[in-house]
Amino acid sequence: MNRSFVFSLIFVAMLGGCNTSEGQFPSLSRRPFEGGTPIQAPVVAPVPVASSLPSSFAGQVDALQARHNKAAGAYAALLPGARNVASAARGTAQGSEAWVNAHVVISRLDHARADSVAALAEFDNLVAKRFDAEEKGAFPLIIPLLTPAQADMAASVASQNAEIERLSLIVGL
Repeated sequence: MNRSFVFSLIFVAMLGGCNTSEGQFPSLSRRPFEGGTPIQAPVVAPVPVASSLPSSFAGQVDALQARHNKAAGAYAALLPGARNVASAARGTAQGSEAWVNAHVVISRLDHARADSVAALAEFDNLVAKRFDAEEKGAFPLIIPLLTPAQADMAASVASQNAEIERLSLIVGL
């Protein structure tokens, strides 16, 4: 077949698609939304954000932060000694006295901060429950007031995790 003949057939078929069954063509006049008036987003009422935590939440947050701070303090008190013991055990054979001492001290360090990790988990649970309540329409919003304290606690626990991991790698645990 000739190429120009094939193109002609395709062109004729396309022209047939522009015609409606009644022989009328679509209107080329402006549609209502193409007018000069810009489309505006619907106005949404502002959601009230609490200026301070309600007393029930403030008490829970304060208790969780106190637990975290106490455990973080115990961790911080043991950390310098754990670093010294881990450094002394660097390169020693697994099962040697220095290696065992480092293992014990790192375990104590991890145990000292356990309540810090537990307090963060409870804080995360508190935030998750409140988030669900706010998604279902609970007002005023308090998540913006909870997240900074949660983030600080999470950063502290992440730092503790990283240091314990670093000490474990030094010792070869």
